Amino acid sequence: MLIVSDASPLISLALLDKLDLLDRLFNQVYVPQEVYKELTQKDKPYYDKFIIYLDGKVKKVKDQTSVNILKNDIDAGEAEAIVLAIEEGIKDILIDDSKGRNKAKLNGLIPIGIVGLLLRAKQKDLVKEIKPLLDKLMNNKRRISQDLYNYAIFLANESKQ
Repeated sequence: MLIVSDASPLISLALLDKLDLLDRLFNQVYVPQEVYKELTQKDKPYYDKFIIYLDGKVKKVKDQTSVNILKNDIDAGEAEAIVLAIEEGIKDILIDDSKGRNKAKLNGLIPIGIVGLLLRAKQKDLVKEIKPLLDKLMNNKRRISQDLYNYAIFLANESKQ
């Protein structure tokens, strides 16, 4: 299984020190150049992790016209991730932003967010619990709605008895 990723879920995984989950859940992970540029600026957190992790995972987007059209509504990294997924024939896209997710769906892609990724990891016994991971994300100002948090805890069978 292949996936293209936007920056936000990668930042969340780096914060959790769980970038390895992607390689354990997917055969190949790709990021467009714009996402790589965004993540590997020296003033950004985890940039050194991303330089190592993203080695061999960066792909150039060919259709800049489509990227420019999408950039009217979403940021450049999200736009390139969507176009790259389409160009490569990859249905799954790792993206958290709601506008980006909607654009991905409109383009026939299947958006997966950090919460969905953590749920998959738990289903495959790659993580024991998602609640502490979600708590750490929320405590570090990663945007997860309370409703999504509660639903994920329920789906993971981690709700209070």
